[in-house]
Amino acid sequence: SIGVLLSQLEQGLPSCPDPGMALTNLERFLAAAPLPAATLGLLALDPRTFEVLLQLFSASQYLSDQMIGEPELIHWLRAGAGRRDRDHLIAGLQKELSGRTDDESWRLALRKFRHREMLLIGHNDIVLGQSLEVVTTDLSNLAEACVEAAYQRARARAIERFGEALGPDGRPSRFVVLAMGKLGGQELNYSSDIDLLFLYDREGATSGPRQTTNEEFHSKVGGELVRLLADHTALGRAYRVDLRLRPDGDQGPLVRSLAATLGHYETKGRTWERQALIKCRPIAGDLGLGRQFLAAITPFVYRRYLSAAEIGEIKAIKRKIEARTLSAGTQELEVKTGRGGIRDVEFVVQFLQLLHGGTYPQVRHHNTIEALTRLEQLGCLTAEERGIMEDTYRFLRRVEHRLQAMFDRQTHQMPADPEGQRALAIRMGYHPRTVWEDRAGPAQRFVADYRAKTEFNRRILNHLLHDAFRDDSGAPVDPVVDLVLDPVPDELVQAERA
Repeated sequence: SIGVLLSQLEQGLPSCPDPGMALTNLERFLAAAPLPAATLGLLALDPRTFEVLLQLFSASQYLSDQMIGEPELIHWLRAGAGRRDRDHLIAGLQKELSGRTDDESWRLALRKFRHREMLLIGHNDIVLGQSLEVVTTDLSNLAEACVEAAYQRARARAIERFGEALGPDGRPSRFVVLAMGKLGGQELNYSSDIDLLFLYDREGATSGPRQTTNEEFHSKVGGELVRLLADHTALGRAYRVDLRLRPDGDQGPLVRSLAATLGHYETKGRTWERQALIKCRPIAGDLGLGRQFLAAITPFVYRRYLSAAEIGEIKAIKRKIEARTLSAGTQELEVKTGRGGIRDVEFVVQFLQLLHGGTYPQVRHHNTIEALTRLEQLGCLTAEERGIMEDTYRFLRRVEHRLQAMFDRQTHQMPADPEGQRALAIRMGYHPRTVWEDRAGPAQRFVADYRAKTEFNRRILNHLLHDAFRDDSGAPVDPVVDLVLDPVPDELVQAERA
């Protein structure tokens, strides 16, 4: 069996992005197996399983660590463990968590479940080559299941302390977790923060002997939910939770009632909040309350007519985008905020949605790729513009996934060194064309494609924003004018980049 495996290594290693990493992880995997010799024999009899291991061991250290931690998972993957939708994930996680009464055991079980499901998603992505939509949807569904589980536990703990939160009519008060950003768009990354907003339906008080207000009750639920997901444990954290997109940001209360939230947007709502709400989507708790909120907030987000002041904002928006992208353009290896990067696609899509969504409801959609399709169907984008933007977006999101899957870290920066670029290129499918191709060949072809795609993308942004809203007045931009296509105010952008 050793001879067979050596022959397979000789054939498989040259096509690996990082042969040394693959060998190191293979050695760790065999050492972790209960019966290393028997595992070697099984791999010798199953060349495809061995090939899958080499692919994973060379593509992602994070996924390799999960496999090494539970070597038997290779049989689960190879047996054809399929995709699971949101409901199946919630049911599976509830089964894993049932009977775990202490917080530490509960947190560890949730994180173990997430790691195992992330391994399945990574296998389906890296080995099976599933589409961007499938991968981001599966990552989003997994996050939703974890948020729902954390909500259920946090609510149960609050009821133990205070009793049920009730409205004036004696009926239970409802609570919903709303997702924003990538999770709201069902386009989560391997290592995204999850942007959340908490909302309850009405004021009142709890029913228990230790009575408190509904606001306090739901604030306890929201705070506990965040801790359950974001606290560090022996298995790390489940998700980083960002609550800064809520009304008044860090200065505002953690939880607001439906009436108070709508009142904020009606009296104090800013343009960047309209943009953020494009991706708002209920994901946990009472989803009906979430849909009620979205219906009520739609007139704020999508306005039928633009006033002179709003047209002035759009012109300022265009200038501010160009200034920011120009400064980011020096970051040639930054796939998110660099010139023609992911953020540029999102800028244009959300700009057009706000511009046309008041009159044409069909362009109102939380997902970037779906919104691109709808904007083309309406005539807001030509087929060529949509095709280039979608192709670039898919390409850059795949780069982003390969970067983040490596160590489960939130990064958008491509490596600058030649060997790092070569490994990334091969992970992206740029394999050596022949054994005689220069070693730098894959990286050179990958970087050339990256630059061409982002340059085409930037030209479209220039056309749609600069040419469509030409302003030669040279008037200074009011510093308090909001940026419609930036998901957070300037101070939050700086924190995000840090």
